[in-house]
Amino acid sequence: MKIQMKIRFLGILAGMVALTGCDIVPAQTPADSKILIAAGGNHSIVLLENGGLIASGYNDSGQLGKGDYDDTNNWIQTLSDVVQIAGGYNHSLALKNGGTLWAAGRNFQGQLGKSDNMDTNYWVQTLSGVSQIAGGYYHSLALKTDGSLWVSGYNFYGQLGKGDYIDTNNWISVLSGVGGIAAGYAHSLALKTDSVLWATGYNYYGQLGNSQKVNVSNWIAVLSNVGKAAAGYAHSLALKTDGTLWAAGNNIYGQLGTGDIADVSNWVFVLSDVKEIAAGRYHSLALKIDGSLWATGENGYGQLGTGDTTDLSNWVNVLSGVVRIAGGEFHSLAVKSDGSVWAAGFNFYGQFGKGNNSDSSVWIRVW
Repeated sequence: MKIQMKIRFLGILAGMVALTGCDIVPAQTPADSKILIAAGGNHSIVLLENGGLIASGYNDSGQLGKGDYDDTNNWIQTLSDVVQIAGGYNHSLALKNGGTLWAAGRNFQGQLGKSDNMDTNYWVQTLSGVSQIAGGYYHSLALKTDGSLWVSGYNFYGQLGKGDYIDTNNWISVLSGVGGIAAGYAHSLALKTDSVLWATGYNYYGQLGNSQKVNVSNWIAVLSNVGKAAAGYAHSLALKTDGTLWAAGNNIYGQLGTGDIADVSNWVFVLSDVKEIAAGRYHSLALKIDGSLWATGENGYGQLGTGDTTDLSNWVNVLSGVVRIAGGEFHSLAVKSDGSVWAAGFNFYGQFGKGNNSDSSVWIRVW
């Protein structure tokens, strides 16, 4: 899942998720295609140049926002006048022109921020004055135009950063001076306008990068000179302003790209010449300045797009001509410079929008 930063650091936008992977990203360059992508747990969202939001895939909680709970393997437009999108595990967020935040899907933990815990299969407005959005597994983040960070949803691990471990179904302000946000399974990242990265929440694998493995319920500063960040299930990625990529946390599938599968509780350098990042559940994506897409980590469904299903602990080049990336639970999305959308990995629920439910270990065009 990804969202767009209101301050310009290095350059691009892409989609969650998200869930699994939500990225802190700066404004797109004029040469880029305006098509945006977001990957939820097992659903995908594409924002077209005309502001139309199209979605496909798993819809058990109504996360596609199409008025029912039926999955679909074809793209369906469910909202208009949208400028930004984000995908949680089984909920979706959309930012409309004018700064209103709309949400659909699972709400048992209050992640939609609509003052109750009822799921909704259609889009509902839940907040205003918003400039950025991010969806975690069962929590959501919203950055307002004044730089204040607002949170709602599941808080068992302190991922809302409000000083306790109590869920909330109302939006609460927790931090100021923020320029970008990202949400993982149960941890959250916030990039302040001074390029210092802050973190809170689940830290069992050291994903907060503070050299400890203790959960945190208050925001703590963890890294400086950061331009972008992404959060996976239990790992984090941070792209520094010099184009170097740093990683921390769970590495059981090699998702940190360190060449081994050892967890890391402090930030380690893993790649250079990077301009965009995305994190899936247990895999990571990095877009280099030359438009080449690099990937590492879990590949059991072919989500790395390498043509096989072998996990990797080293970064490999998997696609070229790319301008945006997004990582879902077990699938990946990419936008090429011509505006075409590509996918790889798990497609059991039709999240590719291709009219079938076949997985793919190679990148295929889906829009």
